[in-house]
Amino acid sequence: MFEKAAKAGDKRSQYQLGYMYENGIGVQKNSDKSAYWYKQSASQFKDLPKAIEKFDMNQGITMEYQVNPNIDKGLRQFDIQHYDMPSDPEEEKSLKSSILDTFGLYPHEKNFYIPLSYTSINYEKSDPVRYPEYEDYNKNIEMVFQLSLKKPLTFNLLGMNEVFALAYTQEMWWQFYATSSAIRETNYRPELWVAIPAENDFSKKIGLKVIKYGLLHESNGGRKNLSREWNRAYVDFTFQHNSLFTQLRAWYAEKGTDNEDISSYLGYGHLKLSYLAGKSKFDLTWRNNLRLNKDNRGSIKAEWSYPIGHSQSSFWYLTLFNGYGASLVDYEVQQNRVGFGFTFSR
Repeated sequence: MFEKAAKAGDKRSQYQLGYMYENGIGVQKNSDKSAYWYKQSASQFKDLPKAIEKFDMNQGITMEYQVNPNIDKGLRQFDIQHYDMPSDPEEEKSLKSSILDTFGLYPHEKNFYIPLSYTSINYEKSDPVRYPEYEDYNKNIEMVFQLSLKKPLTFNLLGMNEVFALAYTQEMWWQFYATSSAIRETNYRPELWVAIPAENDFSKKIGLKVIKYGLLHESNGGRKNLSREWNRAYVDFTFQHNSLFTQLRAWYAEKGTDNEDISSYLGYGHLKLSYLAGKSKFDLTWRNNLRLNKDNRGSIKAEWSYPIGHSQSSFWYLTLFNGYGASLVDYEVQQNRVGFGFTFSR
């Protein structure tokens, strides 16, 4: 029945035949027949971008896979159609993994590029002892960009449907428009956490979705008086009410030797609200040290993103910031910032 439907042009049946011949399900393994039916299934695959829909499938498949990494499994087989699969199942799995593995990396925090970011700080007039060489940074406008990726390690190891994961985030402030055009500051944030779904009746009533426990290191690798670093153990509670997501995070901080008072500026946690309104996404993050006196300090950050044209992975990005801790080197400096650019995950 599969063969009859496949010959009549049914794409699902063509793919199923390719899978059967590849794995020897009900038939003898035959890599040539498997490749043939996978080709037929993929020849006019409905999810191919129109720009490459007419590529010769023998020549264009590798390029197609690079353009569209979410392509159907049937198309991915073209990358290995010229290899003879080992008869041992574990050896076959290892070979496919070595050829097709994408490391299982996903976006973590936002990945963005901001070509125009204005700050109220005049770096040129900074204290030369505390900020050596900052006299070269003579512009209030700079570029800011961030790379942030995560890697799930394992699932349900403790029997709670939990996920263990690693992440790495790097944010950079580049004085591109200054005389020296040097990187002014880089912050590095490796992170390890376990996320546990909240599945009891009380959690459902209050909209609690996930509880997350994590360890986070942040430092800037600076020299002399510019070095900053701290470590945090945190717990996150994530709630959802329709299109509104609320993240409440509390942390315990181990301060570095160069910034022992960092918690008095950056607080002991944050409240983050994310709201989806059609294609727009709005984020608001508030930090505060919760001191009800003249030493009350914190920050508030507002973000907006919207798809560029018909793209599903590129967005206009606007960010506004007021307070302390825009970057580690400035953790004790209050400033206003506004930036406009692009984000590639949100």
